[in-house]
Amino acid sequence: MGEITKENLRRLIEADTYEDANLEGMNNQAFAVALNQLIENKGVTTLFLVEETGISKSYINKLRNPSEIVQPKRHLIIDMALALNATYDETNHLLKLAHYQNLYTRDEIESIIIWGMLHNVPGKKIREKLEEKGLYTIFKYK
Repeated sequence: MGEITKENLRRLIEADTYEDANLEGMNNQAFAVALNQLIENKGVTTLFLVEETGISKSYINKLRNPSEIVQPKRHLIIDMALALNATYDETNHLLKLAHYQNLYTRDEIESIIIWGMLHNVPGKKIREKLEEKGLYTIFKYK
């Protein structure tokens, strides 16, 4: 049994109601809806996201489809947020909907991202800052 499955089972055992269990890794239509809304609000296309992140078009389309069962990795959500020039709040909202913790100030990579987002630095410039510091490695899934 995987770690998330074990944790979900523990939460189900301890929860008074199903909603109290706050399960992780579930198919979450809300994430797909929020991602689509953010993409629309930013006025970009799937192709733009592919070019900016290197994430495949088919995978981005799966993430955007509420009927798909896909659990994106946390760093992938952050990378898409940078490509979309998402705000700190928008990024944390996506992370929450995907059942991840907010951006974390005690992590050097994420603290640079947070600073950039709070100061309206474009995502591309934030990535450049991470590369300068040799910290861009979490996004090297391309």
